Amino acid sequence: MESSNYSLKKPNRITEFLWWCAGADPYFMRLAPMQDRVKYAGIGGIVLCTGLLAGVSGAFAFHTIFGPKGDANDYSLTASIGMQIATMIFAVVWGLVIFNLDRFIISSTGKGDGTDAITWKEFGQALPRIIIALILGFAISSPLEIKILESEINSELSKFQAEYAEDLNKQTDLLFKQKRTGLEKDKAELEGKLTSYEAELKVYDDKIDELVEKKRLEMQDKRAYGEGPVAKALQKNIDDKMAEKEKFVA
Repeated sequence: MESSNYSLKKPNRITEFLWWCAGADPYFMRLAPMQDRVKYAGIGGIVLCTGLLAGVSGAFAFHTIFGPKGDANDYSLTASIGMQIATMIFAVVWGLVIFNLDRFIISSTGKGDGTDAITWKEFGQALPRIIIALILGFAISSPLEIKILESEINSELSKFQAEYAEDLNKQTDLLFKQKRTGLEKDKAELEGKLTSYEAELKVYDDKIDELVEKKRLEMQDKRAYGEGPVAKALQKNIDDKMAEKEKFVA
């Protein structure tokens, strides 16, 4: 609608796109005064920025969850090409979802009763939009906050990892000392048993050597006559003692 005193300029494509983002009808916007044109273009810009920020935050969130993992101070990790493509696809899809949801909220909610006062009816009509706006704000801002505070978060994680590793080392040292005490006790017992075993084994060896020497002396001057009763008795004692030794070893 034009007059000699007030003429409306033809909107450019960017303005028409912002109107579309705000859910406004371009036909009526061309007939609306400049104040409404600017208002709905501003609303469209907010909706568009919301979608763009949602895409960026979605990319950060997707990369944080599914990206390469490492220590808090490991900055050498790089995502693969497939991971980068998946992150970009998720960012675009998530941004479009938030953009369309916000555009739907803007275009479908009530416009009020035309007065400056906010009534309870208007507040009730706006309450779902407020709740959804809070949810969208949290969904968009949380990944961005994590990315912005990444260095501080990694610093705290590094500190926590160092303290946790120190606690594990202390527990390991304590467990090692306890185990070592028990093992040293068992070792001492086994060494005592081994010493006793070797001493008893030496008794058998000494007794066998003694019997063998007696038999040798007994048969030294009697080889021509063969083994006598004494030599046979000594041999029997030697065999018995060797059997006892084998039994002891077993």
